[in-house]
Amino acid sequence: MMGIGGSGMAGVAKLAANMGYEITGCDLEKSTAYSGDIIQGHNPKHLEGIDLLVVTPAVYFQKNKSPELIEGEKRKVVVTWEEFAGKYLAKDKKVICVAGTHGKSTTTAMTGRLLVDAGLDPTVVLGATVPEWNGNSRYGKGEYFVIEADEFNDNFLNYHPEIIVLNNIEFDHPDYFASEEEVIKSFSKFVGNLVGEKTLIVNGESEGIQKLLVSLDTADIKIIKYFPSKESLGFTLKIPGKHNIANALGVLKLAELLGIKNETIRDSLENFKGIGRRLELISDRSSVKVYDDYAHHPTAIAATISALREVYPKSKIWAIDEPHGFVRTKALLSLYKNSFMDADKVLIGPIFKARDKETFGITPEIVAKETGHKDAKGFDSFEEIKDILLRDLREGDIVLVMGAGKSYLWAREIANLLPVKFSDLTTFRVGGKINRYVEIDSEVEIPAMVKEIKKNDQPFFIIGGGSDILPSDKDFDGIVIKFSGKSVNVNFNGNEALVTAGAGMKWDDLVDYSVRNNLQGIECMSGIPGTVGAAPIQNIGAYGQELKDVFVSLKAYNIDIEKFVTFDKEDCKFDYRESIFKKKSHWQKFLITEVTLKLNKGGKPFIGYETLKNYLSENSTLLQVRNAVLKARSEKLEDPKKIGNAGSFFKNPIVSQDAETRLKKEYPEIKIFPFGKSFKVSAAWLIEQAGWKGKSYKTAAVSSRNSLILINPDGKSSASDIYDLSENIIADVFRKFGVRLEREVQLINF
Repeated sequence: MMGIGGSGMAGVAKLAANMGYEITGCDLEKSTAYSGDIIQGHNPKHLEGIDLLVVTPAVYFQKNKSPELIEGEKRKVVVTWEEFAGKYLAKDKKVICVAGTHGKSTTTAMTGRLLVDAGLDPTVVLGATVPEWNGNSRYGKGEYFVIEADEFNDNFLNYHPEIIVLNNIEFDHPDYFASEEEVIKSFSKFVGNLVGEKTLIVNGESEGIQKLLVSLDTADIKIIKYFPSKESLGFTLKIPGKHNIANALGVLKLAELLGIKNETIRDSLENFKGIGRRLELISDRSSVKVYDDYAHHPTAIAATISALREVYPKSKIWAIDEPHGFVRTKALLSLYKNSFMDADKVLIGPIFKARDKETFGITPEIVAKETGHKDAKGFDSFEEIKDILLRDLREGDIVLVMGAGKSYLWAREIANLLPVKFSDLTTFRVGGKINRYVEIDSEVEIPAMVKEIKKNDQPFFIIGGGSDILPSDKDFDGIVIKFSGKSVNVNFNGNEALVTAGAGMKWDDLVDYSVRNNLQGIECMSGIPGTVGAAPIQNIGAYGQELKDVFVSLKAYNIDIEKFVTFDKEDCKFDYRESIFKKKSHWQKFLITEVTLKLNKGGKPFIGYETLKNYLSENSTLLQVRNAVLKARSEKLEDPKKIGNAGSFFKNPIVSQDAETRLKKEYPEIKIFPFGKSFKVSAAWLIEQAGWKGKSYKTAAVSSRNSLILINPDGKSSASDIYDLSENIIADVFRKFGVRLEREVQLINF
């Protein structure tokens, strides 16, 4: 596959591999926002032993034809990836195409997610990364094939859908279309490709779509319209912006057409968390948030900034734009007027050279002036932009980086400019400055990092989600390392599913993924903060389920011997909220990269706790159990997104038979339960009876909801105050009951 690093090609390559094709690929770049470890460069030798050369249409717009392409054409084996998808991958499927100038990727992902949640197991491919799919495609065995259909180069004419969801039409791609009329003609041809029942779902308020409908012969087409300014979803999306409400309305109409239940529609759309490079928060350090977005058309830029302004009505927003292509920027220049009005500062960076052969005299400064924004400036160098940000960024500022070229790298460079504190990385929101913070998303990066640490004799700390630690207020003169790989792979053996997840994935995202794919075994552990990699360290558990019950193995890098090793369940020596990784012999000596669990396809949900039975029936689904757990947790626990905390600060103490007898005699109302040959005492009950529930100590406090939770109530607590509070609680409980509490959180840098 030639150009495998592109947004569409990367997804099609993954999909084809899942469908049994043997895939090799190359690109001009060694890695892109959508793919890594690519064979760099093009060479006719890549064609040895291949049946098809699948190419990105971009190869036809290069100044000189690649020898690899020339050889492929000579052998008559060349097809574009769109032709390959339409002719081979979508064969014998019911095709649903999502099209339009804006919002295609988000709408396609919403559609795919909804069909998954409805149990329809679709195949989906789009031009952006869907975190829960670990890429931009999903292979399913159902009858539906959902694909983002791009109008550039008339690419969407390779598809023959039964249903088209059409978001909007606006003039774009001036390097291919000479006018809006040509764009309308292209969409008209595309609608002519409808087969079967021929359904067209459209945004009735789009002027471009209105022009399209006038030009069509709609006698045999079922047209379903929606009107974003007049219709309401009836619920709130997690992703901001009026444009996303419009996107969701189109998906809602599709779902109704397919007969999907209202409850499923609402739950799926309401819980849709977005896709990569669409208002993606990539950094939250030193109280400065950095967002990355794909917006590059002026209309999309305006919508994106407006959505961010909804979230941060009073914050200072920096909009940094990488204009995409000189031809495109020249043709759309007048549309830049007022497109940045919701931003406070506008920095226009170097123009990305797309398929351009000349610049037409267009410069960043010209674009900046055209915006009409009172504080817009153009820069020929990204280094200049970084210098300004280093000088002028303040706590509470929001940085939005937009573009379709290299801007995703700009966003990451900006994030790396910001100093990092433990308070940025922990749910307690406390802790001192960190000398250096490194995120690693691939196992191949680990050995070199470890060698560097050892060579420089640097102290280091491995962090996960930061949800089970209390770092001190002292600065940390070393390296903090976080593994951020989030892949998910599932292998089935009958109804048994081996789920292997990247350690950097949020634990609750894995639970959500499992539940929505009808995999039973961890549904009661919904809502637990932290990462997949941290889960076995703590042997997390809730409502009768524990990680050890479904754990198979984990992969980790042994820092001492500098090798990858595997731990099975026995190796981990799991106990109540314990594992070997919390022992001195193993603590901070292994960097976990993936965890494998054994779940049950279609298994009956576990409902063991009376608390859950209040919400559920015997026939409840996995999703209903998950929602019940989330509801129960929200009622009795503190949300770390709102109030700094690390969840349960103390373990429930384990006591002997003699201690149990004594305690029950002295305190008949005590909450104490059998635990193997011993007994488990409710730490929450002990703390509450000691008089600490809801009480404050200096800047820290005990939650009034749950006495197990120590909180940073106004975000201004010090780690020392939280530590001292815990010491006072431990002392008071021991003095009153003769039972010594142990912290569940780990103390760091004390």
